[in-house]
Amino acid sequence: MKSNKEWKLWGKTDPLFAVSSWAGKEKGGAAPWTNDEFYALGKSDWDDFFAHWTNYGCNINHCIEIGCGAGRLTKHISGVFESVTALDVSEDQIAYAKSKISATNIHYRLTDGVHFAAEVEPATALFSAHVFQHFDTFADAEHVFYEIYQALIPGGTTMIHLPIYLLPETLAAPLMRRLIALTKSVGNLKADLNRRRGKLIMRGLAYERSRLANCFTKIGFQGVEFCTFQVRSNKSWHDFIMAKKPTK
Repeated sequence: MKSNKEWKLWGKTDPLFAVSSWAGKEKGGAAPWTNDEFYALGKSDWDDFFAHWTNYGCNINHCIEIGCGAGRLTKHISGVFESVTALDVSEDQIAYAKSKISATNIHYRLTDGVHFAAEVEPATALFSAHVFQHFDTFADAEHVFYEIYQALIPGGTTMIHLPIYLLPETLAAPLMRRLIALTKSVGNLKADLNRRRGKLIMRGLAYERSRLANCFTKIGFQGVEFCTFQVRSNKSWHDFIMAKKPTK
């Protein structure tokens, strides 16, 4: 995916801010992240996330995390699951996580961001946060959704964070979709230009709820649910989709 390029650059330049982009917490900012602050934030957010996943239903045998980054959440996921496979496209991010996290049940794997199901042990659970919002297109995400389905065992569940919007079912909805698509296309052109210039960028992609639900259903997932809640760390609202691979 094109978005791999900036993620790898962020991993070399500022791995902590790349994962938690709070104002003033970048290198050279007013109060750059310390490791203690960074991983404490991960603990707070993971506790909030996992409480909702537990209510949905989650087998804690083996979890795959897509986009582990510097291990902000990985460290705490490993305290819940018996085994964790942490995936990322950045060697530098993985190296940073390995240097700061001592848990022996985490298995790190470098990926191309899309293909991984055939390379890892089947999982009972798959989690991702602050990753899908940085993809260029829905098509990019759809490829990964298919891979998630393949990576899960029957009965396995997934919980994925991504920004979600809801369009009103009115006569104006088709026009609104076209305007959103046009705006996104212009943004992608600007992003490509900045990539060629080697600039640090962060993409922003939101997902229409009905399209997302239809995609998951088409792939074969069941029990698709959406949840939105505030995290305690900075009171920001987070959208998630949760789904289950059928047992048969």
